[in-house]
Amino acid sequence: MPFTAKPIVGGDAFDQACEIGRAADAELALLADAADQAACLRRHWDAIIGLGWTTTAIPEDAGGAGGDISDLAALVGGAGRGGLPLPIATSCGVLPHLLVEHAEVLTALAEGRARIALVPAEAAIDNAAAAPQLADGRLTGTVVGIETPPDPTHALLVVGDALLLVPAGATGVGVTRYQRIDGRPSADWRFVGVAVDPAWILAHGEGVTHRAAAARDLGALLTCIESVSAAGALIEQTIEYLLNRVQFGVPLATHQALRHRVAEMYVEYETLRGLAAQALRSVGAGDPGAWRDIAFAKLRLGEGGRFIAQSTIQCHGGMGMTEGLQAIRLARRIMMAEFEYGDRSVQARRLLDDAARRAA
Repeated sequence: MPFTAKPIVGGDAFDQACEIGRAADAELALLADAADQAACLRRHWDAIIGLGWTTTAIPEDAGGAGGDISDLAALVGGAGRGGLPLPIATSCGVLPHLLVEHAEVLTALAEGRARIALVPAEAAIDNAAAAPQLADGRLTGTVVGIETPPDPTHALLVVGDALLLVPAGATGVGVTRYQRIDGRPSADWRFVGVAVDPAWILAHGEGVTHRAAAARDLGALLTCIESVSAAGALIEQTIEYLLNRVQFGVPLATHQALRHRVAEMYVEYETLRGLAAQALRSVGAGDPGAWRDIAFAKLRLGEGGRFIAQSTIQCHGGMGMTEGLQAIRLARRIMMAEFEYGDRSVQARRLLDDAARRAA
């Protein structure tokens, strides 16, 4: 019954990210005060900036490391296994992709001077009328549940065919910060007639739309890899718990129903791992149809990932309803990951629309 998950992309970056994630998770588990938790996350954020994580995907001619998709996969995989509750996929992968033509902003991002929250075109809103709009030089609208780095300094918005970098302290910008159920810093952003400085408009036109779509797929892929890594750790921890937890004189692992449930979790895990690995290979090979592999992997993450997370909680019984186990925090992270960069409904619609177009 023992099981050890293998990373999709291993190496030093994976190991380092995993170590930092475990250290942060262990510290946060001992903190009850929201301010103390926020300060802890800020310390770890500053540490990973110092390690150069945010330079991974920045081109060398812009002062970055010039890494590729495999380097990003190693980072997010390690962070996922360690349970690091920070926006590694967004800040290290998606933002550099969106800002590749804006060296000044990239430098500020890499050095930690700009802590940027991404507000994509498909960001969650309370109602259709609240969607961000740019008209007559003013920005209005409200978005909710936006994952942020600690103490965000800017919001990067995709509004129509415009890419805007808006300072968090600008007049008319309201930011309500909190932590999501998976412990990640998040915020609701409210824009009330914000007078947009022309310098905030980084780009506009059809190119923004295409780059934003590619960035969304990159974020979905990295989220899948992170979640697969977290799922592997979940199965390991669940098996260890069942082997060591004794009730009525026998380990829980002796109960056939629980063994069957773990076997089902393993099948879902291997399926997700295979799909994520295939999507990573497609992207690495420059396959123009790689988005289909990403969309299908993200679709299955919404189903299989939730099954693994819920089964973990059930297998832990009463302990599964506590804050004392990392496995429970990892389970919440996997369930939240479904809603990042397009949930299962969004991905299914994309795949069905594509199939209809190809059949026409």
